[in-house]
Amino acid sequence: MLFFKRVLARLNRVINPPKNIEEEFHAKYYYSKVWADTYFLGKKVFKCPNDLWIYQEILWEVKPDVIIECGTFHGGSALYYAKLFDMMELDGEIITIDVDAMPDMPQHKRITYLMGSSVSDEILTKVKELVKDKKKIMVILDSDHSCDHVYRELELYHGFVTPGSYLVVEDSNINGHPVYSGFGQGPGPMEAMEKFLPAHPEFEVDKSREKFLMSFNPNGYLKRKSS
Repeated sequence: MLFFKRVLARLNRVINPPKNIEEEFHAKYYYSKVWADTYFLGKKVFKCPNDLWIYQEILWEVKPDVIIECGTFHGGSALYYAKLFDMMELDGEIITIDVDAMPDMPQHKRITYLMGSSVSDEILTKVKELVKDKKKIMVILDSDHSCDHVYRELELYHGFVTPGSYLVVEDSNINGHPVYSGFGQGPGPMEAMEKFLPAHPEFEVDKSREKFLMSFNPNGYLKRKSS
């Protein structure tokens, strides 16, 4: 299986060669799979360190009362946000949602785990109840990356995002933007945003969050306008 994955990665690079040095590095980094072997306090985070740093900057600037995270996996990113809130001495909380519970979920007083589909009525009802008194809300989408699912999440969760805060769509680099053109589900997060944004002018792409020249979330830092 590993052999075939390596072959597919090489074919991707041949069929879709990078257009510039930034994309060349992006491809080299992505296909190395080192992001799948990246840890925060012993927990896998499955993210590019550039984006983890950007999250730190956003949390300091926005100071959200709660982060709604669709896609928990091992809980490393939820723990990361919780520890950032600790260091910043903020009252922030994390509501993180996934269909499966991993055996090694980190426990922290700021983290609330919800088990179920992010687009189910049951989960949405629970989220609404948990955030009803929150003044600053941020949303991060990192679950099923198929276009239809991400678009559904965008439509269901964008209303939670408060003015001046962010709706982040993760892994919009797949399906050839600029990596993993062989994404098995076809259109992904980037295509979902292209469908969503024209009908939602209250959100704008904040390209300043890609200042490190490589992000796994290109065009994915959606900021809700203050007015």
